Amino acid sequence: MKTKIEVWDESILDLEDYQAERALANAALDAIHRARRFGTDFVIEEDGRPKSLRPDQTAPYEGRLLEDLDRINRKIAELQAQAPNALALNETPPKPEK
Repeated sequence: MKTKIEVWDESILDLEDYQAERALANAALDAIHRARRFGTDFVIEEDGRPKSLRPDQTAPYEGRLLEDLDRINRKIAELQAQAPNALALNETPPKPEK
C-alpha cells in the first residue's frame, strides 16, 4: 500500500475553520492567564514532549498566540467581506417573513 501525501495550504480553509482556530487561540491565552493568576505551571508540547512552564516563562508563547490571533482576525474579516451574507459559526439563518 502506497501512502499519498498532499501538501495543504491555507487556501482550503473557510470562515468556520478560522473561527475554530481563533477559539483555540483564545482558549490557550485564557489558560496562560489563569496559570499566571493562580501561580500554577502551564504545560505545552514542544518537539513531541511535554514541557512545564512557570508563569514567568509564558510570555514568548503568549506573544506568539497574540500574533496568530491578529492574523486570524484579519483573515476572518477578509473572508466576511467577501461573503457578507455568510453565516458565522453557530448562527442560524433568519426565518423568512410571511
